[in-house]
Amino acid sequence: MRILDRYIARQIFISSVYAVAVIIIILVLGNVFKEILRELAKRPDLDLVFVLKFIALVIPISLSLAIPFSFLTAILLVFGRLSADSEFVSMRMAGLSMARICLPVGVVALFFTGVCGYVNLSVTPAAKTEMEGMKDSLFNLVKREPMLLFPDKSVMTDLPEHVVYANKEDGVLKGFNMVKTKGYIPQFFAMAEQSEVSVELDQADPELVMKMKNVNLLMAAQDKSFMDAAQPVFMTEATAGVSLANFASGSKGVKDQPENVSLRRLIEKITDETLDPAQQAIYRTEINMRCAFSLSCITFALIGVPLGLTAQRREGTAGFIISMFLAVVYYMMLSAAASKSDDAEANAHILVWVPNVLFLSVGAFLFWRMSRK
Repeated sequence: MRILDRYIARQIFISSVYAVAVIIIILVLGNVFKEILRELAKRPDLDLVFVLKFIALVIPISLSLAIPFSFLTAILLVFGRLSADSEFVSMRMAGLSMARICLPVGVVALFFTGVCGYVNLSVTPAAKTEMEGMKDSLFNLVKREPMLLFPDKSVMTDLPEHVVYANKEDGVLKGFNMVKTKGYIPQFFAMAEQSEVSVELDQADPELVMKMKNVNLLMAAQDKSFMDAAQPVFMTEATAGVSLANFASGSKGVKDQPENVSLRRLIEKITDETLDPAQQAIYRTEINMRCAFSLSCITFALIGVPLGLTAQRREGTAGFIISMFLAVVYYMMLSAAASKSDDAEANAHILVWVPNVLFLSVGAFLFWRMSRK
């Protein structure tokens, strides 16, 4: 029996690890690398350590989604093969019950549940908070070398309410074009031969200062909007300043968002009577969603075994399609419940458990039917 238990547990565990690696490397890191290479092409002076740190933080965040989906895929593939090769029939003829055959699956499910719980409750919030803290590091980089902020020959929209396009050459911005907007409506347009960039730090609100030469300005006429009447002005020199307050303090508010808050602080927020009921409901929903999502491994194990045996396929296509469908349905239901988190009367912290209860009920019924055959 120990040989059989090790055989099934090893097959499921190894298949799950392979699936996690495939999902993270191909589906997640593939897109991340594409975006990073695009940014490096625009900003070749960007620190490589900064980029590698960002990649390292993406992996634990991806694990919270990859592990349950990979575990479900592994169960469907392994039990589909056991059924197709008549190995499952042999086990049943040897007098083994469904519960006994699936015992190693339950052990592996508990292991992955523990891993998911640790990732969702501790690792992922810490990684997200660290990623937000990287904005402060970017602000420090901009203070030392403001030209890093501007991509070469590409539109830059990182400055609040500003759109900039220029060529980086000899430490200045050549062919400088800038549009200032407010509510997506242009306020003025500047087109300069070149612009020098610096950062003014000797004030409470640091500014990114652009000293333009031979600049054509297009501004709104007096008492009229830019769209109604624009007035052209030529200047040999002009200076424009853009506040960097959002770069310096933008991450402070984000760190208090529910998905970035640690488990200890979530509990403190839930018990904080000074918060309004809607805010408490958001934090209550977040902690319940993390716990419910961590238990999805057990849910997928119970529903995956009978579905895998019913499929009776050796190839991985059928198992992958079934697992993808189930995962999408599960995550859509979970997201729909979480979308009601700001409504204290909706009891979203209870609704996030509905997908688990529904899938467990269906899985228990299918498991019971399979055990009677």
